[in-house]
Amino acid sequence: MLRSSVSRWTIVGLAVLVCGVAQATPVFMGSYDVYGGPEWGSNPPVYSAREAAALIFGGSPTDYAISISSSLDPATITYTGWYDGWGEHQGMIFDQDYKLDLGNLGYNDPGGEGTARSAYVKDGLSGHTNYVWKADGVPAVPAPAAVLLATMGAACVTWVRGRKML
Repeated sequence: MLRSSVSRWTIVGLAVLVCGVAQATPVFMGSYDVYGGPEWGSNPPVYSAREAAALIFGGSPTDYAISISSSLDPATITYTGWYDGWGEHQGMIFDQDYKLDLGNLGYNDPGGEGTARSAYVKDGLSGHTNYVWKADGVPAVPAPAAVLLATMGAACVTWVRGRKML
């Protein structure tokens, strides 16, 4: 009877430990206005929303998730950002990794409607904010994989303990 109880508690404990540690909790870093970027006439680089976050907050673009929602609930992260386009100043929403740079490199080269779209450029579009989230440093493991890992670990521990009791 004791062996059976230990096995159940081992499985439950490992499942809780692995599932709790495996999921990274995004941390809100702050926000930036698309219009806060460099002046369009200086031909600045074209930035995706995550590239702009890395420029502003440091690190790599892949460290961040971008949201157009101002909610501080990580469950509401949209993984999209606001963008401004050359000659298109109504504000557009695209994927957080999107950017458009036709022709030569730079927002204003060659210039012309629809030739560049950036998430960080001072080109007439203000009041559109991208909210920046960063993983807390714990690598994310999908929940089904974490449960499978916990179950396999618990089964091994139970098997080893069972062999020692015989």
